[in-house]
Amino acid sequence: MLNVTGAYDAESAALLLTRMHRLQKQLEDFTSQLHIAYDFGKGSGLVHDIVIEKHDAGPEVRLHHLFGFFAEGDSDVSELRFSAGLTITSAGCIAEAMVDVDLERPLGEFGAGVHTLHVERIDHLSLMDALSRLEDQVTALCTADDVPNRLGLAAQ
Repeated sequence: MLNVTGAYDAESAALLLTRMHRLQKQLEDFTSQLHIAYDFGKGSGLVHDIVIEKHDAGPEVRLHHLFGFFAEGDSDVSELRFSAGLTITSAGCIAEAMVDVDLERPLGEFGAGVHTLHVERIDHLSLMDALSRLEDQVTALCTADDVPNRLGLAAQ
């Protein structure tokens, strides 16, 4: 677990937070462009969030980008979620990125329910390797611009 008591640990923590902020901005730019480019419908919204949580395995920093929207004729909110995170465990770091959708009604090529469109998880990494891998994963997420089409959403 990361223990910020020495100069090296403080540098590692600063590096982690600085990189996560930059990756958050990269993913925010991408998801904002998707929100502008596609018609998610009246009452849709996009939330960008950074969450830091303590789990049994260790602390996690996760970037969340959530589209909330209503399918036509539906009163319940469906969600399209882009996320990327880094967990620090005693066995090493975990880098993970995913795109999933939780639909209240069938939409596009997907039925109602939760569908994972993309997931990549790599365990047992050093902090530097995990940050490097997470950068690659976020770059891959930022190429998933076909997701709104797969949901049957029209370009604006």
